[in-house]
Amino acid sequence: MNVLITGATGFIGKHLAASLSKTYPVRCLVRKTSDIKELRNLNVDLIYGDLLDKNSLAPALDGIDLIFHLAGEVYSKKGADYYNTNILGTKNLLEVSKGKNLKKIVYLSSVAVYKPVKEKKLLTEESECGPITVYGKSKFAAETMVKQSNIPFVIVRAPVIYGPYQPPIINNFFLNALKRKKVYIVGDGHNLRSICFVKNLTDGLSQLINKSDTEGKTYLLSDDTAYTFNEITATISKVSDLNIRIVYLPSMLAGISWQIYRLMGNFFNLYFVGLYGIKTMQLHLGCDITKAAKEMAYKPSISLEAGIKHTVEWIENGSL
Repeated sequence: MNVLITGATGFIGKHLAASLSKTYPVRCLVRKTSDIKELRNLNVDLIYGDLLDKNSLAPALDGIDLIFHLAGEVYSKKGADYYNTNILGTKNLLEVSKGKNLKKIVYLSSVAVYKPVKEKKLLTEESECGPITVYGKSKFAAETMVKQSNIPFVIVRAPVIYGPYQPPIINNFFLNALKRKKVYIVGDGHNLRSICFVKNLTDGLSQLINKSDTEGKTYLLSDDTAYTFNEITATISKVSDLNIRIVYLPSMLAGISWQIYRLMGNFFNLYFVGLYGIKTMQLHLGCDITKAAKEMAYKPSISLEAGIKHTVEWIENGSL
């Protein structure tokens, strides 16, 4: 099974490339401006191309059986970046793929495609979609294109992913806890939140390679339990042996931050993920992985405590 990974220089892509290259021939689509030093240490084939340059994609797809399409814009302030990368980039990849003998494309999506949930219940694959952010809307549009492409597919929706090499916006939560010994939470900290240690996600993605009965389906992949912000913070305290204080901020800040987010988007096409992050503290983003467990035999191997321990060790070893 010859595998192509888009977004291989990203946080998740690096972990997936390292894992799959131990078993499968792996090709990584990289841009000429990408930092590829870590991929050079892996047993992977690097090929230059850009999702926004359709002509550059055909050579990357030659001889490929399966694509893990991980490339996506998550944190940009510019609305156009989400359209270009998540929608147009996916459209170009699918159009070029139609001329190839692909067996499957696995598209990594997000729980941001769901309609906000204010009740304390878990999301499932059948929960109502209704994204409210430019990111969520772009991922949902890409999901739709994948489903309509006539290429065998699997869609994976994931929550916040954490672990070594995590992006700065995730890392800041850990740094506040470890360095300042405090974290800020809007509300009472009891809202449900699923997170996923990066190895649990890449293990789940790897399981999809040889499972033909998953084609045409959507799966939620996360850690096996949904936690509250209070529980996540308590676990960081336990692992780091620090007395981490939670500073509870008024719930009204969630509404104020969301109004600013929308205002900046509507008038200036600028989006600030941190503002949306404040709003999500008042939502429930817990995931029910029963379907993946039943149909994929998906069973996360890294617990919350172990995942946070790996992440804290990475930070303390100066890997930033």
